[in-house]
Amino acid sequence: MKSKVRIFRIYPVAKGEETWGKNHAILLGEIEHTDLEVTQVVSPDIEITSVTSNYDSDLVAAAHAKEAMRAEKEGYDAIIVGCLLEPGIAACKEAVSIPVVGDCGASLHLASLLAPRFSFILSGSQKGVGSRMIRDMVRHYGFEDHVASYRVVGYSTLQFSGDNIGNVVDAMLMEARIAIEQDGAEAIVGYGGPAVFSRLRAELPVPVVSPFQASILAAEMLARSNLSHSKFSYPIPDRLKK
Repeated sequence: MKSKVRIFRIYPVAKGEETWGKNHAILLGEIEHTDLEVTQVVSPDIEITSVTSNYDSDLVAAAHAKEAMRAEKEGYDAIIVGCLLEPGIAACKEAVSIPVVGDCGASLHLASLLAPRFSFILSGSQKGVGSRMIRDMVRHYGFEDHVASYRVVGYSTLQFSGDNIGNVVDAMLMEARIAIEQDGAEAIVGYGGPAVFSRLRAELPVPVVSPFQASILAAEMLARSNLSHSKFSYPIPDRLKK
């Protein structure tokens, strides 16, 4: 078993990263330990506020694959694609041999261990095409029958790290309660930083999963277990073969 696990997290949202970085540091602090190292980088030369469309996802996919290959060469043990839409995750899995985990897949698997039915509470940036893409991700992972609902609050990704966070948290809490009381959710997959998750976990009667924390825990587990994605499923592209 590895004495220390080094995880490389690729995050596609460059704008507002300073505040998001602080939020992630707090969430990481709740689960980190001396034998875990997490390095987070944003997609180089791609400044977007959120990934909410196929265009956004394709725009950052190639950059993510290049970053994944760099991380493997630098000796990291696992890679995380830090976004619910997991842009470029299939390309990353083809390009490297170390485990690659996405926020959506990790959240789905962790939530399913906690309850048979759960709901997503999403940002306003994920409405429309973004929400449909998350539904597609859920179908890809085989969890369509386990999701009670997809609920959206009227705040963008950047507002989750802004000065109006109190109203954002109130909106998240309201939608989560509706998901529980009306949709039959028995767990919640949330969105945002520590202000959101500390309040939801304190006031809701069901477990609340942080995609950020779920992906780190899943990546560490795979690395420590010496497990990675199947190369039958994600073969190395011909152009990358030596």
